[in-house]
Amino acid sequence: MSNETNPSRKDTPAGASPASAPCPSCSRSSHRARRAPGRLVAPRRPALAAVLALALGGAACSGIDAGVEYPGDLPEPDRYLLTPENGADPSLTLGEFKIGPETCSGIDTHPVTQRLSPDDLTRFLEAQGAGNIAPKLARSNLYWFDFPARDGSFVRLRLAVLEDARRATQDLHDALLQHGPGWWGVRRSNLAVLAPKASLREAVAFAIKYKLVCWGMFTYAGNDDAYVVPGPYAEL
Repeated sequence: MSNETNPSRKDTPAGASPASAPCPSCSRSSHRARRAPGRLVAPRRPALAAVLALALGGAACSGIDAGVEYPGDLPEPDRYLLTPENGADPSLTLGEFKIGPETCSGIDTHPVTQRLSPDDLTRFLEAQGAGNIAPKLARSNLYWFDFPARDGSFVRLRLAVLEDARRATQDLHDALLQHGPGWWGVRRSNLAVLAPKASLREAVAFAIKYKLVCWGMFTYAGNDDAYVVPGPYAEL
């Protein structure tokens, strides 16, 4: 499931790149855990060069460029973050921080198990004062959510409606690995939201501004896997 890329400029949407054009040097792994080492089967000789090329290019993978300029008025995320041990002044590095509970003060963060629709996200955003960000049908079970910026441009997020939470988790994980480092998203029950490439600071700040870290589980694509950042909202 994918969406199309458009440059981020005035009155023009900025969205996700096609899933058919994944970052060629990004690794893939199961959404449950990193792939465990095991017995390797020697590839056929014609494929060996391609395998070596992918291995050598892995460190250079930087994610598909979505041409997105995130708003410049995002909040500084540091005051909303804690160390994994609930300490202050964490490093904004994957595995070194979590979203503090005060970020979601007054918001119900109990896990949701029932099936949801795109309108559930719309109502949540309205309740947080984000305005009327209505879903736009892209195709079948894919929707666009356009978040406006002051200069008239907007950042486009893709929402996929899946059958259940397990499939939504898999969909988001696969999409993040296809698009590569810097892409991020949130997942709540059977809904998976994919957001265009941003620095970790920008992604966290954007998700905090719109309280997306309170609505779903925040996940960010690193160099070798997709990482869930602990926060007030969590599901098994």
